Amino acid sequence: MRAAVVYESMFGNTATVASSVANALRRTGMEVRLIPVALAGADVLCTHDLVVIGAPTHALGMSRPSTRADAVLRGAPAEVEARGIREWLDELEDAELVRIAVFDTRARAMRHLPGSAAKHAAHLLRRRGYDVAPAVSFYVGGLEGPLAHDEEARAG
Repeated sequence: MRAAVVYESMFGNTATVASSVANALRRTGMEVRLIPVALAGADVLCTHDLVVIGAPTHALGMSRPSTRADAVLRGAPAEVEARGIREWLDELEDAELVRIAVFDTRARAMRHLPGSAAKHAAHLLRRRGYDVAPAVSFYVGGLEGPLAHDEEARAG
């Protein structure tokens, strides 16, 4: 079985969770590609049996160019401004037989707020007819992290 873990990360927290997920999938015997969204092609759904999508929650949803620009002003690498999960989802080629899971990272202080990048991504994919597993959130200590205690282990 072939899996891809596609992620968007500003300060490294979502990348850490994505890496833990990819390593856990490898331990089950899957062939896994860990792909930053900037390098993800439109054919990912067509070339994998399982796709896990991870993104940071920005302004109660998926990042936008303005929220990525703000992250760069706060110290994120400039390359994160180019494209996020939102834009990548718009570019995806449809596939028939693929399983999809989604996760996000979000500030622990916002855990009771309704917005979630993962839930937004799942909603967009379900509207296109995909069966998407329930969204999972991983918590960071603040807007820039670090990951809360045991979140990396929980991701695995």
